[in-house]
Amino acid sequence: MSKIISESVKFNAQEGEGYYREVRYEDGGFRQFDTETGELIGSSYESDQDKLPKMD
Repeated sequence: MSKIISESVKFNAQEGEGYYREVRYEDGGFRQFDTETGELIGSSYESDQDKLPKMD
């Protein structure tokens, strides 16, 4: 796995409330985690797509 190059907390405008933690990696990829639950809610990695919440 690539090394983490940055981590930041951002407002979740898509949901209209709450925050998520965005982790960026040196290979250019990223993962986003809900700050309250720690759940993976976004990722640029193909291998993570089946772990993301389903959009209804």
